[in-house]
Amino acid sequence: MKAARQLTIAMLLLATIAALYTGYSLISDPTGSSLGIPFYWLNGTMFKDFTTPGWVILIAIGVLGMITTALVIKRIRHFHIAVIVQGSIICLLVIAQMIIIGEENMLQYLLLMLGMAIAIVGGLLSQADKK
Repeated sequence: MKAARQLTIAMLLLATIAALYTGYSLISDPTGSSLGIPFYWLNGTMFKDFTTPGWVILIAIGVLGMITTALVIKRIRHFHIAVIVQGSIICLLVIAQMIIIGEENMLQYLLLMLGMAIAIVGGLLSQADKK
């Protein structure tokens, strides 16, 4: 299961680094233009700018991703539960984004697949832990 743990670390790092960058960028430029995100995506939503979504991404995926990655690296007991939760959080946030914005793009589907892959590998690690 060493390969599965290494794959988990790689996927978590990818999601975490992307989320830290994206979250920070949305907080520092709430228009989203620095990331090429159209401001009209917020039309009809509860958000006046991208600050709140930026904080959600930064904390829920970025900070929690760092914590989860550290748990996996240090092999803290039951780290696989944190991996499953982190993958699920990514999936839920992407689905919420699709529903709130009302538009879909390829990046959202890629992130959804990444979140699912993280959760699935976490489940595999859980099964290996029981043996």
